[in-house]
Amino acid sequence: MMKPVKLVILLVGLFIALPAFAHELDGVVYKIYQFSDSNVPAMDGDLKDWDHVPAEYFLDDRHHRQANQEMSDRYDPADLNIKRVGVGWNDRLNRLYFMVEIYDNVHLFRKTPEDIKKLENYQGGLAGDYVHGSDIFEVVIDADHGGERVTPLEEDDPEDRRLRSAYTQNYHLYIPPVNGSYWLWMWGAAKWPVDPNYSDVGWRYEGEHGSGGTVTYECCLTPFDDLHPDGPELSKVHDLTEGAIIGLSWAFLDADTSSRDQVRFWSLTGSNQMAIRGDALVDFKLMPTIP
Repeated sequence: MMKPVKLVILLVGLFIALPAFAHELDGVVYKIYQFSDSNVPAMDGDLKDWDHVPAEYFLDDRHHRQANQEMSDRYDPADLNIKRVGVGWNDRLNRLYFMVEIYDNVHLFRKTPEDIKKLENYQGGLAGDYVHGSDIFEVVIDADHGGERVTPLEEDDPEDRRLRSAYTQNYHLYIPPVNGSYWLWMWGAAKWPVDPNYSDVGWRYEGEHGSGGTVTYECCLTPFDDLHPDGPELSKVHDLTEGAIIGLSWAFLDADTSSRDQVRFWSLTGSNQMAIRGDALVDFKLMPTIP
């Protein structure tokens, strides 16, 4: 599928300014574990499917830094403890698999019907309603390592709805899911990627809204070279290939109140730019299976 000519021209200019789209954390390449067909994890929140994955494939609180400039960078595990985050992939199913084990002293996951309507409304989402008073695992994927933006290169671009998350996808994953079911909001107009043919989720948490405790969480996402808001038939799925480098990053948005105040933003890169720019992501390598 051809990309808009105007965007291609702009990207050529960006290649000149940023050769090869240098990603964040220079010299750092994290590993993505390859699950064989016989041990693909079930998306049920039970992390036993990850028990055989070597320790070097997991990242903990030492790999995350506060990205909010006005907030303290001091890490307090009594407030939020990022115990483990892991990423895997499967060649046949062409999926990326994520697992999270995280403690939070306040889990907020209840919304009113009016809140849900805002989440479903494109303009409401752009206003930031999707982050208010919820705990979120924000994942950004640039599968072809092209460095494109999540948002348009021109903020007033008339194709804004078309281009948001088209070439670099930004997923807001509610952890735990809102009201026990609403789990995925994409920064853009596309609603269909929540279809189980393209994604899935599972989690475990026994506490009530507002309580503290550890959530175990799993999800899988399909990578796209071009995700069109009008459906999969107009989109291009990326073919994950062993040995390839993809752009990937994530952050944990920790909300301790239900207000519209800014939440803490714990990023793998230590920057909130990972949310909007493909060249601000981290290099991850799709590893071979381990004998």
